[in-house]
Amino acid sequence: MRSLTVFFLLGYFSFCDSAPASDKVTDLPGLTFTPDFNHYSGFLRAWTDKYFHYWFTESSHDPSKDPLVLWLNGGPGCSSLDGLIEELGPFHVKDYGNSVYYNEYSWNKFANVLFLESPAGVGFSYATNFNVTTSDDDVSLHNYLALVDFLSKFPEYKGRDFWITGESYAGVYIPTLAVRILKDKNNFPNFKGVAIGNGALNFPNNYNTMVPFYYYHALVRDDLYNDIAKNCCNNNIGTCDIYSKFFDPNCRDKVINALDGTNELNMYNLYDACYYDPTTNLKKAFIERQMRKAVGLPERRHNAATTAPLCAQTNNTNAYLNRADVRKSLHIPSSLPAWQECSDEVGKNYVVTHFDVIAEFQTMIAAGIKILVYNGDVDTACNSIMNQQFLTSLNLTVLVSFLILHQTFPNYFKSEQEKVNEAWHYSGQTGTAVAGFQTKFAGNVDFLTVRGSGHFVPEDKPRESQQMIYNFMNNLDYSAPLKK
Repeated sequence: MRSLTVFFLLGYFSFCDSAPASDKVTDLPGLTFTPDFNHYSGFLRAWTDKYFHYWFTESSHDPSKDPLVLWLNGGPGCSSLDGLIEELGPFHVKDYGNSVYYNEYSWNKFANVLFLESPAGVGFSYATNFNVTTSDDDVSLHNYLALVDFLSKFPEYKGRDFWITGESYAGVYIPTLAVRILKDKNNFPNFKGVAIGNGALNFPNNYNTMVPFYYYHALVRDDLYNDIAKNCCNNNIGTCDIYSKFFDPNCRDKVINALDGTNELNMYNLYDACYYDPTTNLKKAFIERQMRKAVGLPERRHNAATTAPLCAQTNNTNAYLNRADVRKSLHIPSSLPAWQECSDEVGKNYVVTHFDVIAEFQTMIAAGIKILVYNGDVDTACNSIMNQQFLTSLNLTVLVSFLILHQTFPNYFKSEQEKVNEAWHYSGQTGTAVAGFQTKFAGNVDFLTVRGSGHFVPEDKPRESQQMIYNFMNNLDYSAPLKK
């Protein structure tokens, strides 16, 4: 049976690789609006036995001139279609996978955005030999080869300004890919830079910073925190190698108890909340589900528009992408398995070789490309302190704008060595419209926090993230409002 499947898939791709027109999506089910841009879905050859699924949304502004942007989700083993449908793409799904509405904060308002499902085994991407074991270095090579194949399908984008963006474990994917891209001036002569959201830039240090991060967010008891500081960290928890304490029998349980602070919270957003309308029939629906289950009846399919707010509608993306009509529109062979948000098999067999990406950052900085590292400030999966400390470890000079401060307090700030965090604002507003804080470094490196956002910044703060990425790519002040 497997050999037949492989034969079918190979035959499918020899047919589809002939022209990008065959990948054009013309009848996306469930649309509640008419797109004013073209979009394509198909497969790119990443290796002799590996094919990565892509979904490409052209710019609704000026696709012939706007930049090409790659988006990668992390995991490792999670699909970039999450980024498209739940974060920065133009197509967002509701009503339990029945409706597709327009995301007005989509990044394809000013860029041609390529969403790549990577590595093989993630989403609709696959390996013909069914082996999904891979590593950081393999993924960077396969992503690079998939991009080269993309340019062979869409040669009009060869030479276009090119940016790599993504989040989470893409903090490893992006720098390792960028180093390869920098070596290929033929295919990527205008590689401009990278933007990494809540990236795993030095993951062991994520644990070192999590305990104080939890403590100062009121998630750890004072006595437990002081116990860890005194008995495990020499009374200096700020520089403590807490990661190593997982292997210390005298400290392991204490550290785990501290990290249990998010057990009843969303670890991706400490302040996440979903408020239900008391006029809906949610409780009745739940009771009915339990009663039907008790007598062996299947669960009733409810109308999401009347029973739950969008934030409470789980599995919208999964339900939508596994509809037979959607898969057909996206040119997904019926022989491929069901789409999943993240692949346990890929994650289980993944080989981490880059526990930090200092060397890759140094290469990018030396090449002069622009680098943006941004963090939602209430994410505990990849917290902001970890990435601030990572950038500090690069020993770059901090650049501070003192224009307003000197005007207001001309005698107070004596030199640029007196560093402060500088706020950036949504839509040029001041006062309470603080979108986050920024630190600029020499070497074209910026660090931004996004206030009140968790791990998935374009989902939690769509307006701010759209403004942030546009201004980053266009060398504008981060507080500059987007032109309508």
